[in-house]
Amino acid sequence: MKLRLSSDFTVDIDEYKREGLRFSILAMSGHGKSNAAADLVEDVLEQHGQVIIIEPIPEWHTLKVRFNTVVVIGGPYQDLPLEAAFAHEYVKAALEKGISLVVNVSDIEDDADQVKFVSSFLWNLYRLEQKYRRVLFLVLEEADIWAPQNWDAITKQSLSRVSLISKHGRKIGIFPVLISQRPADLHKSPLSQCNINLFGKFTSPADLSEKTGIMYLVKKLHLAISEEQIMRLESGHFIISDKFGVHTVPVRKRLCPHGADTPLIEPKPFTADLSRALSGLRDEIAKAVAAKKDEDNVVKRQEKEIGRLQVQIKDLEEKVKIKLSVKEMMAGGGVTPEGPGSNPAKIAGLKEEVGSLRRKLQELSESDAKLADILEVRNAQLKGFDALREALVGFLFPNGLPTASEVGIMTPNGVTVGLQHVKKIVSLEEARLIVPTIRTDTVKGKILALAENSFFDTWRSVGDISAKLVDDFRFNTSDQAINGALKELVDEQILGMKHTDRNRWELAPSVVFEVKKVRAIDEAGK
Repeated sequence: MKLRLSSDFTVDIDEYKREGLRFSILAMSGHGKSNAAADLVEDVLEQHGQVIIIEPIPEWHTLKVRFNTVVVIGGPYQDLPLEAAFAHEYVKAALEKGISLVVNVSDIEDDADQVKFVSSFLWNLYRLEQKYRRVLFLVLEEADIWAPQNWDAITKQSLSRVSLISKHGRKIGIFPVLISQRPADLHKSPLSQCNINLFGKFTSPADLSEKTGIMYLVKKLHLAISEEQIMRLESGHFIISDKFGVHTVPVRKRLCPHGADTPLIEPKPFTADLSRALSGLRDEIAKAVAAKKDEDNVVKRQEKEIGRLQVQIKDLEEKVKIKLSVKEMMAGGGVTPEGPGSNPAKIAGLKEEVGSLRRKLQELSESDAKLADILEVRNAQLKGFDALREALVGFLFPNGLPTASEVGIMTPNGVTVGLQHVKKIVSLEEARLIVPTIRTDTVKGKILALAENSFFDTWRSVGDISAKLVDDFRFNTSDQAINGALKELVDEQILGMKHTDRNRWELAPSVVFEVKKVRAIDEAGK
């Protein structure tokens, strides 16, 4: 398959068989970003490839003008309704039948729920694609929404899954295409995995920044591109970096109309087979939605009945206590002339009430048995999760769960902080006897040199360290090598590590570098 972005620039997929394809298309609004992405997608569809597009606003439905294998889920131009709980069904149908999808999430009103749905969709795609292994282009419009640079508890999962697909999707045939007009807001982990980058025009200092914007990626990839070149690009022109170098390319005009400019279209009719498949899937979704609603109603009724029975049990228990107390008074002769024992009719009534109370308790016991059956079914559903948890604990911690001092403590603001182990590299007394040597020809030595220059006076990530190694030493290495060196330094109690979803490292407070003083002593000794 060949993708022609202009008359003189083509991407041949065969040349990327080993490493896979990962695109980024970055440009400010109105400068050809959508046209470049559509040109790429149209080429894939023209050659009977499969595409899945996730969009927050309706734009890509116009593909239906030309391609009758494109199905729109959700949004105002939908072929199928979007139900947030059925991401698995959409992905499975697309992979089984080879359907291309445009998934519009605008029907989900809450932004957090949109992110949760996209996260579930990506996870199902990654999991099911391992079975089907179709060559599939995954287009993420506004990728900075699903993989933000400044993530939170809500976007953490979607970011991890975008990163997972960017790193490992090529093994199962998924080629991601990240589209954004805000590269400063797009997380650099998936972005740095892209091996074909289309840089369009930008003028914003934030989006051009060497720390978070376009120039960060340019610098990381050692590309000969300047800010001025990017700022002077004409609309529709892109600077493209690939394995063969850097090219300035005017991208071709797309075939299908722009969705934002042409909201009303006449779609190309589906084939009879696809129409039947869509009809069947629509019926399945409707039935599943109805079944889920019924299930939710049953659960709510059960919870309500449980609450009612609990109140009734408590009330009856109180009555039993009162009746038993009265009975004990009567049996012990403690009844006063004015009390209940002085009237046989009252005693008979009391016995009848006790008998009635026992019958109610029997009925309640039977109700409890029914309730126990209901709870047993629900508890059985949780046993699988318990088994999975135990298996994961056994796998992750074969020597038993770590203590609180090993994993860290939770501060009042919800931040987990790992406890540090510290020691001195060279004490003041030792300085006269030991000459420490920092060998900067190793990854560990370079990291120690950064520590000596106060780089680790604050918490640093692997990405921070990688970028600093490039800045200070023009040294580019893998995250795996950096992680190995960091582990050694933590084991040696030189660095402390903060345990989070993405670990951070900081110089242990008690570590003292005496290198300069030692060198001075050594020279004096000579």
